[in-house]
Amino acid sequence: LTMQQGGGVGFDFSTLRPKGAPVHGVGADASGPLTFMDVWDAMCRTIMSAGSRRGAMMATLRCDHPDIEDFVDAKRDPRRLRNFNLSVLVSDAFMAAVEADAAWSLVFGGRTFRTVRARALWDRIMRATYEVAEPGVIFIDRINRANNLAYCENISATNPCGEQPLPPYGACLLGSINLARLVKDPFESDAVLDMQALQEVVPLAVRMLDNAIDVSRFPLPAQKAEAQAKRRMGLGVTGLADALVMCGVRYGSPEAVKLTEEWLAAVRRLSYQASSDLAAEKGSFPLFDRS
Repeated sequence: LTMQQGGGVGFDFSTLRPKGAPVHGVGADASGPLTFMDVWDAMCRTIMSAGSRRGAMMATLRCDHPDIEDFVDAKRDPRRLRNFNLSVLVSDAFMAAVEADAAWSLVFGGRTFRTVRARALWDRIMRATYEVAEPGVIFIDRINRANNLAYCENISATNPCGEQPLPPYGACLLGSINLARLVKDPFESDAVLDMQALQEVVPLAVRMLDNAIDVSRFPLPAQKAEAQAKRRMGLGVTGLADALVMCGVRYGSPEAVKLTEEWLAAVRRLSYQASSDLAAEKGSFPLFDRS
């Protein structure tokens, strides 16, 4: 239903039994998460043929799932899972094991199926990413630790392009501020980002995105309830490289990194400020917890 209305969906397939695991209720072996992904891929392709916008999906699998190696190599078949982006959910424990070149257990339902070398698995992910552009990695422990809403949700997937980690039924409401439009005297020796203009634009953008929550038609009632309970939004930037060049700074240089940190810190500060002002005006979002 979400894809019929032009939306994309992220799924965590880590909850599905690995290939070959017993399914006691029917006396058979599980076919594994990748076969279910094939089914969703075919469904997405069918909906796409009837609609105007290409469906998009994100599939995630934990780095300790017994089928993780098959997942990592899935896109080496150029015909398979064309409607999915893939990302490995990477834990802090796995990164510590990679650093220590330690053994890594592949586990499901409390049972260890196999043990591999953590660094070998990491290298396998990196080789696949380099050679066929998939999978990506999602540092899932860090995401949940940094999440302002960690007290009332757990995240295990993202939107299809990976820029917005979301809880179940979470909606991806994104907006961008064009930094290139805010440079004063571009390409001149005194070119700078107009911070006064940024102070005016960010609160407008925050208010606009907050209003979008109320006027949007969500495909599912659960999506509407989730969006209105937390009023989540993602305010980002575009035109960063252009803005840097206009200020005489090469993208990727140490000076560019320093400027980017300054600009985005301002966007973050102004966004939180605008959000607080909205709360004073309209009331806090329903799941707000002061502590």
